[in-house]
Amino acid sequence: MITKQTEINQYLQDYHSGKIAKGLDTGLLKLDESIRFKTGQLTIINGLDNVGKTIWILWYFLTLSVKHNLKWCIYSGENKSGQLVRQLIQFYTGKYLNKMELSEVMRIEIIISKYFTFVDNVNFYKSKDLFKIFADGDYDGCLIDPFTGMDREYTHAANYDFLNECRSFCNMTDKSIYVNTHVVSEAARRTYTEGHEYSGYPYPPSKSQSEGGQPFGNRTDDFLTIHRLVGHPIRNFITEIHVRKIKDTETGGSCTSLEMPLDFEFNSGLGFTMDGQNILNESIKDDNELKPLPLSDEYDTTPF
Repeated sequence: MITKQTEINQYLQDYHSGKIAKGLDTGLLKLDESIRFKTGQLTIINGLDNVGKTIWILWYFLTLSVKHNLKWCIYSGENKSGQLVRQLIQFYTGKYLNKMELSEVMRIEIIISKYFTFVDNVNFYKSKDLFKIFADGDYDGCLIDPFTGMDREYTHAANYDFLNECRSFCNMTDKSIYVNTHVVSEAARRTYTEGHEYSGYPYPPSKSQSEGGQPFGNRTDDFLTIHRLVGHPIRNFITEIHVRKIKDTETGGSCTSLEMPLDFEFNSGLGFTMDGQNILNESIKDDNELKPLPLSDEYDTTPF
């Protein structure tokens, strides 16, 4: 099909008059300068194993949900849904779940369930099956975590087919897709060089070191690398976000320099902070001032 001239003219008019909206923010200035949520976009995320990729992604999604009421569908082939919900509850409350009353746990679970839906991972799904699940629900964004957790062919051509499916899905539904990927063995062996302050510790992987290679960098709108210096005496609990690519900077976002990533403190697993600011906690307080939490008779207290 040929793009209608009216669509092109409308974009030009909107751009000229300053009506092209910025992507959605979190309220955390440094983060918002680099990353914005935008509808109908594909974001690829990579990183070494055991650096906390999934955990940071969920925290970011929850922060957006509290501020903008976004809804997500999560397919996580390597984590049980209950574990992820537990982590989200702890992010939301700032408390460890085993230190909370069961009634409070179930009350907050209702809030989490309004924002998050989880696809069971008993079976491996083909991409077309996941996209059907994503399309059928009322979701703003969807996560495939990880790319290798699907039933797929391990070929260069199949990788491009998957990425083309992602782009087509985003264009047709205006929903955003996030794909979390592992990296190749070469990336795991690469360390900071001798003489660097992080000498001997893993170097942040590049776009091309994703499993599937450079096509993931080529076909995506935005690309993030999540990194952590595991075992470092000072930065062990600092999660680094390296913004490798922002395709549309006009609607917000910019790449970070290699030596100056976005640094997030792990906060003992109770939600990330940046420069001492707990933006999720601040957003929840603001949100709760506008609307009450569910009453105790609105949830099931059956033990889980």
